[in-house]
Amino acid sequence: MKKSTLHRIDLVFSIILMIISIATIISSYQLFINPFGRSADKVTPESIQLEIDQWYTSPALVPFLLAIVLAICAISLFMTAIKDGARFDFFSISKLKFVLTQRETWIFFIIVAILSLYIFVLIPTCRQYLNFFPKFQGFPFMIATFICLAAQMLIFSEKTLKKLLTCVLVAAVSAFVITYGFGVLAMIPLP
Repeated sequence: MKKSTLHRIDLVFSIILMIISIATIISSYQLFINPFGRSADKVTPESIQLEIDQWYTSPALVPFLLAIVLAICAISLFMTAIKDGARFDFFSISKLKFVLTQRETWIFFIIVAILSLYIFVLIPTCRQYLNFFPKFQGFPFMIATFICLAAQMLIFSEKTLKKLLTCVLVAAVSAFVITYGFGVLAMIPLP
């Protein structure tokens, strides 16, 4: 890949990082002011003052600090890309059509779609309908993770019986290890 193309990618990526960091800063501020998600009429000035007095215990502190570091990195990347000659002269209809016909672009869209379904549909659905084991709260997460991993592996692998069985086995073992490692050993609450 040419250096000019890499600098253009850096330019676009830095802008995406800036947008993400600004959104995270805004969300962190909202979490800082109202950590329990109460309606606006139930947030009193006294509760806001209490949050300000105890800012170091706020759950918004770490995301806020990480978002600031991310914003600094994004600005640095943006400035470096501009200094190296990157410009926004690469947007055109013909180039957009070319990008949309590339296999890698469609792979990206498929992965984003699968992950979106995993986060917004599969995990809540499994949590609602597959919560069979009260002592093992990670079971619905494990099933959702297995389905997500298996779907991605089956879509992008060869369609031989051996590969399909391998994909299912790897997805099952991975889902179990992730769930057991984070949910049981590390005692991290799973979604």
